[in-house]
Amino acid sequence: MNVPFIDTLDPAYDADLHAAHRGARETSWYARTPLGLMLLRYEDVYWLLRDSRFREQGSDALELAGIRDGPLWEWFGEIVSNKEGEDHRRLRRLVSQAFTPRRVQRLRPLMREAANEFLDRFEADGACEFVSAFAAPYPVRVISALLGVPHEDFDRFHAWSTDLSLAFGSQIAPQRARIEAALCALGDYVDDLLAKRRQRPADDLISGLIAAEEAGDRLTGAELRAMITVLIFGGQDTTQCQLACAMASFLDHPDQFETLAGQPELAARATEEVLRFEPAGSGSPRVALEDVERHGFLIEAGTVVLPSAPAANRDPDAYPDPDRFDVARESPQPMLTLGGGTHYCLGASLARAELEEALPLIAQRLGRLQPGGEARWRVGSLIRGPERLPIQFEHRVPC
Repeated sequence: MNVPFIDTLDPAYDADLHAAHRGARETSWYARTPLGLMLLRYEDVYWLLRDSRFREQGSDALELAGIRDGPLWEWFGEIVSNKEGEDHRRLRRLVSQAFTPRRVQRLRPLMREAANEFLDRFEADGACEFVSAFAAPYPVRVISALLGVPHEDFDRFHAWSTDLSLAFGSQIAPQRARIEAALCALGDYVDDLLAKRRQRPADDLISGLIAAEEAGDRLTGAELRAMITVLIFGGQDTTQCQLACAMASFLDHPDQFETLAGQPELAARATEEVLRFEPAGSGSPRVALEDVERHGFLIEAGTVVLPSAPAANRDPDAYPDPDRFDVARESPQPMLTLGGGTHYCLGASLARAELEEALPLIAQRLGRLQPGGEARWRVGSLIRGPERLPIQFEHRVPC
């Protein structure tokens, strides 16, 4: 079999990764990349996400960048996504007691209120830069309410999250000082929050995490610190990118924007479709713990394998007409943007709720959507999306 090569470090790849995946997937179930193997088809990505013979790449990515100590190394070693086995199961059990669907559901009125507030600020202007006007501040408002911290700290949250996102890209070593400065500042902020909540508990996630206990076991101070920094970073950066990806999809498919405006009851389907069609998450690399055979091919122990969500989500064997964006789509398969198996995204219910509340409101209030200038996308990162997305629109007149 002729195995294709995809240069994931080439800016041209980021410019049109779906075309690269499509061409490679037609000839092979996997591709070679500068960083390891990439799985391209739905059934294979689904399999990899659930196979215990692979672990998260985690700190290996730092070692490849020549980093083996310091704040970033320590953080990678503590965050739940990089834990495996019983350590991982223990952390998820404890955290799940505080991070409940009920707690997320209680935030939906606040999500609607925040979305309307940000839309009020620019709706009359007929144009905005969508990332700074909505995609960035909206998830900060939500995560602030979840954690019980002042949303006035938006500027700091956003700056820290932007810098921390560099830890999941291809330029870790040259950006190390910037990443670690943000990580240390965020860590100090979290330490202050933890000290205040220990003295005066509140009805928020931080207090719930402090109190979470099972059979006498609690999160350690280092685990709490790591968990909350991840929630602040992940709850802001990934949702910002997914909202921006959603709006970019609507700019290319204004008919679907009109469909959602007229049928807001499609919110849940539309959310699944924007997550499938243009995912902010590319997939978290895995490492083979032993020799593994797949389709007659030997994946040797130590091999890095990327379960590509963007490729799997456009597989025609899983989705009819996969390159068609359709907010009314009833997908026969769950999209893989949020991962799968034991490492399924902890914040999946929060991310879905935020999109389900925001997208219909945006569509109902902004009409005749069109580009307002050139978009600029993040490059060389596992977390992708527009960093700048100018849009133009007309104010919809309520019937």
